[in-house]
Amino acid sequence: MTAQHGVRFAAGAMVSPGEYRNTQTGGIRYFDGNTPLPGGVNSPSWEQVSDHFHAHEQPVGPQRTDAASHGTRVRFAAGTVVSPGEYRNCETGAIRYFDGNTPLPGKVNAPSWEQVSDHYHGEMRR
Repeated sequence: MTAQHGVRFAAGAMVSPGEYRNTQTGGIRYFDGNTPLPGGVNSPSWEQVSDHFHAHEQPVGPQRTDAASHGTRVRFAAGTVVSPGEYRNCETGAIRYFDGNTPLPGKVNAPSWEQVSDHYHGEMRR
């Protein structure tokens, strides 16, 4: 019996929005449909695992970026007007919903923000 694999996409391909798994590392990242898959000519391929973003449980507090285990995340500077969704403050870990019309809070040297969801989650946060 052979293992079933989904459609694989090469590095550099423009894909529809959704979450994709790196076939070599197993890491999952969300791509917005406007950003090509990362990598060069001999990079591993990617498989789509979802057509939307899933916020993965992460500890609250200062976040350490470890490209090997978490992948590279897009960070948005204070003052940026971002698409609607929930964003995490990279220094405090606080998560807030932004409506797509309001700039991210903070001044020039304020911590950046990472998107954690493309919609609002009404559950209580500690």
